[in-house]
Amino acid sequence: MQLVFESVGHAYGERAVLSCLNWTATAGAVSVITGPNGSGKTTLLKIASGLLRPASGRVRLVVGNRTLEHGAVRREVGYVAPELGLYDRLTALENLAFLAAVRGQRQSRDQLVLQLQCFQLGGSIHQPAGALSSGMRQRLKLASALLHKPPVLVLDEPTSNLDDEGKVLVRKVVREQAERGIVLFATNEPLEVTEYGPQVLRLHPAGAGAGP
Repeated sequence: MQLVFESVGHAYGERAVLSCLNWTATAGAVSVITGPNGSGKTTLLKIASGLLRPASGRVRLVVGNRTLEHGAVRREVGYVAPELGLYDRLTALENLAFLAAVRGQRQSRDQLVLQLQCFQLGGSIHQPAGALSSGMRQRLKLASALLHKPPVLVLDEPTSNLDDEGKVLVRKVVREQAERGIVLFATNEPLEVTEYGPQVLRLHPAGAGAGP
């Protein structure tokens, strides 16, 4: 399985953030994306997730003999990012049920509860999302992203706001996902770059580049 970026470029007005990026993320290893603020990490992840169409180039997901592009890729991705919102008035369980329904998934209540328990949210099932701590909200996002067992998992700084126990959970999730599919993991933490490599894409302001 491969996620292939071919001459991908994007700009906001006259400000280019990605320029002619050619890169391939493969299953079996975590693909780390790093670079300073403004280098295009979040933009690249949104393009990879099918949430944003690149100004130039394309992204292809190759699974066996199938090749999927843009809209089709989006259905195969689990996405976790700081700007991904939850509904504060809905409980953790209601949020998970709603997000599943949006994706067209049919999940029983028992399946949803089990998913929350797997992400250490069993005691917060009926709590409004607005009452959850930042770390618990991050766990809920992870639970939602992985509910449909996507072949591609896209994580934008997933350990932010997590305690040590939460970081251990992320490490477990990432390793398990890498065994069965693709993981894109964006971080600016040097220790995480070292830990989660060896596939590392280093982005630079006003363009993009790859290196060790």
